[in-house]
Amino acid sequence: MYLRVDIRQVPPAVEVCERDDFTEFKVVLAAAAHAWVEPGVLAELAGRAEDLAWRDKLEAMVSYARSKGWADERGRVRAHVEPATVMDGDPQDGGGR
Repeated sequence: MYLRVDIRQVPPAVEVCERDDFTEFKVVLAAAAHAWVEPGVLAELAGRAEDLAWRDKLEAMVSYARSKGWADERGRVRAHVEPATVMDGDPQDGGGR
C-alpha cells in the first residue's frame, strides 16, 4: 500500500492507495513540474526588498525569463520544481508519524 500526497492542493490531499497490498509501503508525492513565483514575493522572502543592487539583479533575471517565455501575463516567473532529499524522520524526535 502507499500514501499518495498531492502537494498541489492546499492543504495537501492524502489518499491511501492499494490498501490490500501489504508487500510494500511508500509515500508518493504528486507535484507540479513548475511553480509560478511573483518576483516581489521572492524579494520579500529573501529579505532583500530594500537592496537596490539585489533588486536590479532580480529584474535582470526576470527580464531574461520573459525573453524566453518563462513569465506569465501576471508577471510571475516560472521556476523548475526539484525534489529535495532530506534525512528520514525519526518518530522519537518528532520527525515522523
